[in-house]
Amino acid sequence: MPIAVAVKALADLPMRRLKLPKGGVGRDYLLTQLTIKGQGPFDFMVDSGLTAELITPHLQQALGIKGGNTRISGLGAGGSVSAGQLVELEGAALCCGDFPYTGGRSLPLPPLNAVVTSFPQEHLDPAHDPVEGMLGMEMLSLFDADFDFPAGRLRLYKPGEGVAVAQAAGLVEIPAAVLNESGLLGIRATSPGAPSPQPFTAILDCGASFSAINWAAAGLAGLPPRGDKAYQRGPQIFSVGVDGRPAPYPTHPLQLTYKGDASKDPRTGALTFEAPPAAWRPWGKVDAAVGDLPVFGQLLGDPSGRTPFTGPAVLLGLDVLSQRRTMLCAGQPGQGRRRQLFVSGR
Repeated sequence: MPIAVAVKALADLPMRRLKLPKGGVGRDYLLTQLTIKGQGPFDFMVDSGLTAELITPHLQQALGIKGGNTRISGLGAGGSVSAGQLVELEGAALCCGDFPYTGGRSLPLPPLNAVVTSFPQEHLDPAHDPVEGMLGMEMLSLFDADFDFPAGRLRLYKPGEGVAVAQAAGLVEIPAAVLNESGLLGIRATSPGAPSPQPFTAILDCGASFSAINWAAAGLAGLPPRGDKAYQRGPQIFSVGVDGRPAPYPTHPLQLTYKGDASKDPRTGALTFEAPPAAWRPWGKVDAAVGDLPVFGQLLGDPSGRTPFTGPAVLLGLDVLSQRRTMLCAGQPGQGRRRQLFVSGR
């Protein structure tokens, strides 16, 4: 039974949604609102699969933000975006919600790094046109971020305080880690009844409307082999390839769960993984894209691009994540790359 704790959120924001077009696959994107130097509010997507922040050229011009000399490509679980200027976003504040900790009207943010570029979701939904930017892990990692999808709220706590809230609510702790220099978070995933005991890397991405699994992980999860007629039955999903053109990928029903920490048998050297607790139930089935999407290599491969990524991996998109309350916790001193992730058990 959940236990009440006297912890006040820094921000308690409504989950605004960016609706997918007719025929779109997955779940609607997540929006929040910012003011910048007193102007706005502006709609921003929230994307745990994005390294830094993005702003549109329109917003840069409207606010008179000076361009920098550095040009980089934004990197997210949806894949890299076109190169743009790297600018400092100053004077930003989360707004248009409740701020229980201070009782104020906004939550000021420190200066953030933002890539100036256009992106597909900018003009996706007439009710939110334009979306002026995206908030990525640079911002989210400042807080314990409570994605309470069932309640339709995004709550931000001081680092460490969200842990107490999650534990009091009876959420299940899932071992998580920062994957690499991208700052994105991952867990060990598998499928219930999978033929292989080996888990695969799962990237947590609330900026992807749908989930995807590569062929190496599909085999471990027990999905049909490449070219099987089963892939002709479901709809195709289009994802932008390395050449900038949309490429089709088949879909297949996929159910996911997680595996805990590894332990080695001192006699045989065999690795085993801790099973989820009895309170945990696997996430519900989704129609996932199946194939070696460029995003897997961009996020998990050799930064130079010379060595292709061939390991097993899955992208956990909003179709999976939005099924349950999910808490992404900020890093603590001495944790290294390890992070605390909490998810409701069912």
